[in-house]
Order: sequence, then C-alpha cells, then structure tokens
Amino acid sequence: MTSTDQQLLGALRRRTVQAAADEPTVRGGDWRQATVASVTGNGTVITTDGTVARRLEAYTNPAIGDLIRVDSNGLGDRTTPGRVAGAVVDPPWAAYTPAWTAGTTNPTIGNAVRTGRYQLLGKTCHVAIRIVPGSSTSFGSGAYLFGLPFPVADDIVEYVGTARLTAGSTYIGQCFASPAATTMNATFPASATPATAANMTQVAPATFANGHILRLNLTYQTA
Repeated sequence: MTSTDQQLLGALRRRTVQAAADEPTVRGGDWRQATVASVTGNGTVITTDGTVARRLEAYTNPAIGDLIRVDSNGLGDRTTPGRVAGAVVDPPWAAYTPAWTAGTTNPTIGNAVRTGRYQLLGKTCHVAIRIVPGSSTSFGSGAYLFGLPFPVADDIVEYVGTARLTAGSTYIGQCFASPAATTMNATFPASATPATAANMTQVAPATFANGHILRLNLTYQTA
C-alpha cells in the first residue's frame, strides 16, 4: 500500500466516523458530564461546550458552574436530570428591598433602611427582613405590611414566622402570610394580660421611632 493509499484510507475512516457521529440513527443514545455555562428562562441550561439541555423537573435552582449529567437520544434531544453527586450546593441567599406599607396611610420611607434577604429552594422560600426607621421617616397609620420576594402559593394554608421588635424594650411576636399573598404582617401582644396579639402599627406594641429595629423571618411555599 502506497503512502497515497494510506492517506486516502485515513481520510475515509475519519469521514466515516464523523458521518456516523452526525447521524442520529447511527449515533444512538449516550450520556456525559458537562459544566453549566448559563441558565435560560425557558427550562434549559447551556453547557461550556455550547450544548443546550432541557432540565428535568427534579433539577431545581440550576446555577452556573454546576457539574451535570447530560443525556442524549438517537434523535439528538438532550436532557439533564441535574447535578452529579458531590456537586450539590445550596443556592445562595439574595438581597431584595422589601416594601413597607400600611392599612390606612402608607409610611414615607425617608432615610429608613430596609434590608431583605431570601433563599429559594425549589418552591420553598426562606426570607429575612430588617427595617430601621430614620430621622426623616414618616410612619403612616394602620396595620403594617411587608413585601415578600415572591407571591405565596394559593394552597389554603397560611404561614407563620417570627418577629422581634427592639424599641427600648424587646417585643417578641409573629409574622403571618396568607395564601396568594405578596406581603406579610407582624403581630405582637396587645397587652400583658391577657396575652392576646394584634397587628403591628405605628403605636403598637410600642411607638415605632428612629433607631428602632424590626426583624422578621418566614419560610413559605411560593406560587
């Protein structure tokens, strides 16, 4: 066999391998590992080599850098069941600015500091809020409402969390979110005897003022 024949045979082999790789009926199904480069809003992820794979329902909270399994069928469809073992990480907490409104007259925020943090795990949302009124804050009137990062699921049940107000003394209460709500309220004991509770307002459980600190924590199911 001459060198020319060997070159032609090598070229033919390479073209045959490539043709088989490009033909779904020849290629068949397989799987491999890949790293997520970007996450789209339509239920897919794109890997570092440009592969687009549709996420299965169990693959929640995809993130750039995830090491995932990519499954392919003979027609070239690609799906991913999610991260491979050892690569699972909790999604990071994210910042947001919670709305602060009231039942009768909304507060004027002024130089108040509103800090919100949340973590979303599938349909479970953990949220924490810290509000510190400032010298230019106007407090409004009526029961206070505090914005959630995502609407609550409309699934009949309500969600109850903790509330803590530091206003000279420390007041311990609860926060509460109804089905389908986008806000939660805060309740504190209205009196020492009996220890009933009432919604927080500008003057209950104590006069809310400059420098006071309200802290709220809630876990709920998102819509």
